[in-house]
Parts: sequence; C-alpha cells; structure tokens
Amino acid sequence: MTASNKTKENIAKAFVALTEQKPINKITVREIAAKSGVTTVTFYNYFLDKYDLAIWLHVKESKKIMAKINGKYEWKNTLLEGLRYFAKNRNFMLNALNHTGGHNGFLRRVERINEELLTAEIKKKFEKKTLPLDIQYAIKVYCAGTVRVLFDWLVYGMPVPVEDLAKYFEESLPQPLHRFLLRDAKPRHAKD
Repeated sequence: MTASNKTKENIAKAFVALTEQKPINKITVREIAAKSGVTTVTFYNYFLDKYDLAIWLHVKESKKIMAKINGKYEWKNTLLEGLRYFAKNRNFMLNALNHTGGHNGFLRRVERINEELLTAEIKKKFEKKTLPLDIQYAIKVYCAGTVRVLFDWLVYGMPVPVEDLAKYFEESLPQPLHRFLLRDAKPRHAKD
C-alpha cells in the first residue's frame, strides 16, 4: 500500500470510529484530521468533505465486492457479501443515512453508485459500447429497488436473515440482466 493510500485509509478509519460516537453532521473535518493524525489540509487533499468520505467508503467496498463477479463468483454471492457488509456496518450506514443531507441524499448517491458499478460490470460482458434502453432501465429499477429495501431492512430491523434477503434480491433480478449476472441463465432472444 502506498503512503497516499495508507493516509486515505487512516482518515477513513478515524471517521468510522468517530461515527460510532456521534452523528456525522456533528463531526468536524478538524476532528477527523486530528484523530487520523493529519492536518485538515491533508484531509482536503483526499476528500471534498466528510460526506464525500462517507460515499468513498461505500464505493471502495462495493468495488471490491463487484470485482469478484468474474467467472466463478456467482451473483448470489455478490449479493450476500454486499448485504453482510451493510449488516456489519449497520450503525455507520444508518448514521450516514440520517445525517448526510436526509434520506434522499445518501440513499440516492448509493443508488447511483450501484447503478454505475453494475453498468460497468454488464458492459464488460456486452459486446457494444452502449447498452440498450431495456438493460439501462432494468439496472436503474433493480438498483433503486434493492437499495431502498436494503435501507428499510437496516432502518426498521426487518427480521429477514441476510441469506434470505440475498435470495430475494437474486430472484427479483430483472429478466434483461439474467444473461449477464446469472450463471445458469438461458440466452434471451432480443435485439442487441
């Protein structure tokens, strides 16, 4: 790990530790910098603000999970790993949801990030630069639905085990996405 990456990781760890003590909107950049042993200038060299840092944490973990899809790693395992990450980091996610510009702010940013990551993954398997509209909208609908259900599950403590929720998410995958994400999917006859 480079010194730059190590600094970024230390800032992130300090931030997460502070979120265990108080709401994100009450945490200052100065506190994050002090706890991570850097100056505020150094903090701003890496992040626009604490909200940018919260989103960076989500993107970093999501990219790690999505990167495993290649070949042998099944979509259901991707879902399961993602849900386990959210369950493990429930307090941080709820803090971010409740104290980063309202539910729509953080929630909508997570949806967009998931859309971007899923689009990138599907584009790897698609042989043209532009995805057809049915696939683009299937990605949007799927990400919007799963992210909202995920946050409801976190907020309201829905009594559904992680494994069952992953199964429900896999079963709700829109048909146009099956051939890209499900190993045993039958090819769809459509215009590409």
